[in-house]
Amino acid sequence: MSLFPFIEVFVNGGPVSAGFYRRLVSATIHDAPGQEADTIELRFDDGGNAITMPAKGAKILVRFGFRDALGIGAGQKMGVFVVEKTSIEGGQEGEFLTISGRSADMRSDVKEPLSEHFDQKTVGEIVEELAGRHGMGSKVDPDLAKIKPEYVARYEQSATDFLTRLADRVGGMFAVKDGKFLFLKRGILPAASIDKSECESWSFDVEPRPLYGKVQAGWYDRTKNAVTYEDSETGLEGPSRRLRKVFASTDEAKAAAKSEGDRLNRATGSGTITLAGRPDIMADAPIQTTGFRSEVNGLWRCGGVDHVYEDTYITTIELEAPEAGKS
Repeated sequence: MSLFPFIEVFVNGGPVSAGFYRRLVSATIHDAPGQEADTIELRFDDGGNAITMPAKGAKILVRFGFRDALGIGAGQKMGVFVVEKTSIEGGQEGEFLTISGRSADMRSDVKEPLSEHFDQKTVGEIVEELAGRHGMGSKVDPDLAKIKPEYVARYEQSATDFLTRLADRVGGMFAVKDGKFLFLKRGILPAASIDKSECESWSFDVEPRPLYGKVQAGWYDRTKNAVTYEDSETGLEGPSRRLRKVFASTDEAKAAAKSEGDRLNRATGSGTITLAGRPDIMADAPIQTTGFRSEVNGLWRCGGVDHVYEDTYITTIELEAPEAGKS
């Protein structure tokens, strides 16, 4: 049975008119990893200047999906966005109006820099406190929530920058989605399988950067009055990399070394694949590729995804190597 792509849009809680869809040329949503803001761009045919420009700050909810010939099918929520600007252009090809916005979760207050410190508080307590300040909920992985750094300083950083740095320090990932501060382990999302036969186009780079076999992180041992180094093996062959920062405990040093090793491994490969619309693909999700050359088959991480609705609906996925790296 043939399926047909569709888009549903609501502005400030209400459905848009049929004229909205007739004038719509394209809708592009970029789902970004971690603390980066998701974005939307709606482009319209503005011939006759019939499009009403939305007010700055208006909220736009978007769903993408597929329906059959009978109009039966479900859409998937792609996000809620706040209008930031409207652009007008024209020429021989016609007149066009473009509405741009960013994720409603990335309000200006979560980007405001602040300095403070946390003593003897668990990761769970820190995330919950900062989320509460900004009127958001929180979801923290139970294992990460129990970690208690002796001392964490925040210097002229936004809440999102600070929690991203804290996540790197303890081997997790931070994101703001659906009104929540998410502080989770990497790799917990289910893998989406994509075969070469499903793709319209693809490109891959493997080992674009030097490989490291080990990462070392130091911590200050008061009993010895000396810095002791903890090692984390990356599973790849190459020289060692030593972190400059000295940590307060052996646990923090081990977590930091592993987190840096994972980051370096993710830099050992990248790629891009384009296929028919997949609204289920999210940034940071694992992607399992099949049917390609053996060097690029296997597990990847989604480093960002573009969902584009025009005459049809296509998805372009940016790929990064997983924590285990691509060798």
